[in-house]
Amino acid sequence: MFIHRKNAFGSLMLFSFIVAAFFSLASANAKDITLERIERTNNFVIGFRSDKHPFSAVTPSGEVDGYSIDLCKGIYESLKKNLNKPDLKLKMIEVTADNRFDYINAGTVDIICSASSWTLERQKKVSFSLLTYVTGAEMLVKDDSRIRSLKNLSGKKAGMIYGTLTSDIMTKRIKRDKLDIELVSYKYPDQGIEALENKEIDAYIADRIILIGLLDAASAPNDLKLVNRFYSYDPYALMFERQSLDFKLLVDSYLAELYRSDKSLELFNKWFSHMGIRSNENILRAMFKLQSIPE
Repeated sequence: MFIHRKNAFGSLMLFSFIVAAFFSLASANAKDITLERIERTNNFVIGFRSDKHPFSAVTPSGEVDGYSIDLCKGIYESLKKNLNKPDLKLKMIEVTADNRFDYINAGTVDIICSASSWTLERQKKVSFSLLTYVTGAEMLVKDDSRIRSLKNLSGKKAGMIYGTLTSDIMTKRIKRDKLDIELVSYKYPDQGIEALENKEIDAYIADRIILIGLLDAASAPNDLKLVNRFYSYDPYALMFERQSLDFKLLVDSYLAELYRSDKSLELFNKWFSHMGIRSNENILRAMFKLQSIPE
């Protein structure tokens, strides 16, 4: 009787081992959903935001360009090589703050190339590449304003961009500190600049680099100024399907190789050097070095 139980236990262990090995092999042989789609359709589809200069924007001639767009064009070239598909097509689809996560999970786009903030909460829905930029929330005010902090905004209006990490963080902070600030949300970043210039709001709160990009296009940039105080930490990264680990490896490998080379500084000079000290060059150089992961 004792021997019978031992044999049954051994058989159960053997069965469990076989099942585990089967699923492990199946998992190892399963194709990455993003790479499989790219190979099947012969298309690499980039999702972009049209209002996130200098990361992604539409030029007056109708072209899509920006720092993040250049990164994804490099990934496109890497895909052609790694998948042995020299005729791979590149497509671009505009996304919004509302639909970008749905577009990734539905397979409408393969990657989001813009100014996307990497958070642990968002990582429950999508995956992220290595960091592409580091910034934080700041305030833009009129040049003659005496506003230097959130407390100075008591009894006043502040504009923010709808659907952003900055908007979520600042809303919670203002509520936590019980500050009497009326928040006005704008769907498009340039709407906030117009409201500030027209004195409809007293401050515009957004990621520093986005505010600088908006200043570049403002009708009277000298009438506006940054308060030079960060209110959050905002890391940017490229977004794609959460389970696509092979695709992530390809994306991260390209970025790490880029960061190890002089090409990263060429991209910095192309998109950020004109901003001078406002570009946070030292922080970005450190980011490049820290993510220069060896092969």
